[in-house]
Amino acid sequence: MGTPALSQPEIDALLKVVSGATTPRSNAPAADSVVRYNFRRPDRVSKDEIQSVFFLHDRYARNIAMSLSAYLRTVITLSVVSVEQFSYSEFLTALTDPTAFYALAIPPFEELGAIEINPSIAFAMIDRMLGGSGRPVTINRALTEIEQNVVDSAVKLLIEGLAEAWKPVTTLSFNIRGRETRPSMLQVAAPNEIVVMVVFDVKIGEARGTINLCLPTSVVEMAGTHIARSWLRQRRELTAAERGWLDENMGRVEIPLVPLIRTHLSASSVLALQPGEIIELPLPVDQPIDVYAGGVKKLTARLASEEDRMMVIVEERCEPGTSHAGGA
Repeated sequence: MGTPALSQPEIDALLKVVSGATTPRSNAPAADSVVRYNFRRPDRVSKDEIQSVFFLHDRYARNIAMSLSAYLRTVITLSVVSVEQFSYSEFLTALTDPTAFYALAIPPFEELGAIEINPSIAFAMIDRMLGGSGRPVTINRALTEIEQNVVDSAVKLLIEGLAEAWKPVTTLSFNIRGRETRPSMLQVAAPNEIVVMVVFDVKIGEARGTINLCLPTSVVEMAGTHIARSWLRQRRELTAAERGWLDENMGRVEIPLVPLIRTHLSASSVLALQPGEIIELPLPVDQPIDVYAGGVKKLTARLASEEDRMMVIVEERCEPGTSHAGGA
């Protein structure tokens, strides 16, 4: 027997039922309020923690740039480009292959981190440390064992600076666990594990590239409260010993002291001045004058003389201000 055909009224009734079934109930959430959630890449680190990590490593970048400049004997600029969270597999795809890749142990945490130095920067470092100018080079090959040994010393300097940068937050130790020229050959984390990636822009002479730091989220999560507190913490007061040291050392600094008497002359009068001429000042002898220390008005005084030497007698200190003697 053949399947009986539906009549038009029956088809209309079925369409009406289907349409009613797909209509959202009044208590269902509106489409605009639905937020997509990617279960393969969940955001484990909050935006506040990401921002704190950015500021922490921005300060690290300024400090380590000075250390690297002294070590390589050339001017180096280093700055944070971004701080983001990715899966470890996404982190690997962002790296150059081959490159200078290091796995980092971060005790007391069990998870590993990683640091990658872009080949353009790695070869510039090698060139500088072997006596070259650090000029940019285009070399599409892996580092040799000797070249890796040279880069190791720079990496040790980088991770020592990292430990120092994290000290106000928590005590961490960064140690080289392993190194490879192929990042995928070094097991650091599971492919779907979420990590925090800090990207640094580096310039060595004319060479430019990136240094990528990979931190396990457990480090950022467990230190999150300490990071927030470290940035909100008030600047501590100096101890008595520190204040004494500061006073002792600052007390030896020489500051120019300038008694200032103002007057005005036309440009033609200034050009016509000759040696021996007298300039009349609009200031009575007994009127106080301003005395500037390091360009800042600090005292009022009166003119005096003794044994053919002009001097001023200090009368009082001035309230802190921003007056500058440069325009006098």
